[in-house]
Amino acid sequence: MKMQAVAGHPGITNINRSIIAFVFAFLLSSLCIHTEVWGEEKDDIKKQMQELRQQMEGMQKKLQELEDKNKELEQKAKEQKEEREIEETIGEDVTPPPKPGLLQRFVQSLNPDISIIGIFSGAYFSTDNPIVHAEADPENTGINLQEIEIGFQGVVDPYFRWDSFFSVNRESFETEEAYATTLFSLPLNTQIRAGLMRSKFGRINLQHREFQDFVTLALPAAYFLGEHLNPVGAEFNFLVPLPWYVELSASVNSPNGLETTTFAPDEDANNIGLLLYIFHLSNFFEVTDDLSISLGGSFATGSNGTGPENRSNLYGADLFVKYRPLKYGSSYQEVWLQSEFMYRQAETPEKTIDDWGAYAQIVYRFAKRWNTGFRFDFVDTDDPVIPVDDEVEAGNLLNVIRQEGEEEEEEMLGLLGKELRYAFMFTFNPTEFSRIRLQYEFDDPDFKNGYSAVYLQFQYSLGPHGAHPF
Repeated sequence: MKMQAVAGHPGITNINRSIIAFVFAFLLSSLCIHTEVWGEEKDDIKKQMQELRQQMEGMQKKLQELEDKNKELEQKAKEQKEEREIEETIGEDVTPPPKPGLLQRFVQSLNPDISIIGIFSGAYFSTDNPIVHAEADPENTGINLQEIEIGFQGVVDPYFRWDSFFSVNRESFETEEAYATTLFSLPLNTQIRAGLMRSKFGRINLQHREFQDFVTLALPAAYFLGEHLNPVGAEFNFLVPLPWYVELSASVNSPNGLETTTFAPDEDANNIGLLLYIFHLSNFFEVTDDLSISLGGSFATGSNGTGPENRSNLYGADLFVKYRPLKYGSSYQEVWLQSEFMYRQAETPEKTIDDWGAYAQIVYRFAKRWNTGFRFDFVDTDDPVIPVDDEVEAGNLLNVIRQEGEEEEEEMLGLLGKELRYAFMFTFNPTEFSRIRLQYEFDDPDFKNGYSAVYLQFQYSLGPHGAHPF
């Protein structure tokens, strides 16, 4: 009865309702407060995220600007480096070194570049009497000294350069070249060489023995030019203003002392028209980066010494082709072809002798230090000359013939009829200062009594040696 009375008491029920309402109101207000606080925090977070995003975008922009500026600086540095390399290549330094004093220039003029080159050849001939076509060719079976060349080269002063080369062997000492070249500017792009020099007739005549591709000298050069056509004279070279490289050379020379019978002094020593005049036209074409061609023509005229006012006219054409595939394969692989044709008209007391000759050679460089090649050369005359004196060597260019009805022997120009020769060579260059070359050669003079020869050549070089023509 008591519990029922308490449970049903109206005051207790109102208190409970008030408490429940209060708790519900408290919870509702707390929820509202938390909702308001969470909304404010959410807005703050959004605001902070926007600020961070803006800062990141600003930092990215600055990084992009720094990268662009860095690329620009790298490009400028690269261009400056290329400009410095170009200036160093062509010798145009921005800050040139101080000019040497008078005493220093005098000492330099007395200290030229000196070089010594020795060429030796072991040889084997299948005949006892091989033909010696040129002075520096191997002469017999055994070890032959072909040549020792001594060079002195240097700049004399701002106006002239001096080059001199001396050839030494066991029997002779010869001044091969000794000439000056102008360095100052002349009208019409002119350059002058004066002295004792290899003439610009063809291509092989300008090449010293150490720069030739075979042990022996090509037949046309040996017969028509001698060991080398190197008269004393003055040579004028002109660069013709054309889209490609064209050089015209003209020289006036003395025919005295030459090693060829093509030209010799005349009895009338004061006749200017009987001096030796040589002309050469050279063309160079760079077809592509890999292929270049040089094409030239030559003409020489002068007295030949066989009689009063008798003269010889010598014509020549030369070709040089070089292919080096820079874009494909090894940069050391290259092929070059060299060929020359010569035609001579020589007046004699009896008749005009016409003879001609040609050679062609191809060389393949298949590795950095190795190359191989083949050469074919040929000469022909329409009036063969037969030696009658046993003391006259078969290979001499000056042959002796006996005229019918005369007891005296007369020296005449001529060849031994027809002669052909071909050669194979294999060369190893340990360095740029040494060379070892193996060559097989077959020579067929007058198309009979052909013989073979094998050469093993050794070449050594000391000191700086100036560049030779392309």
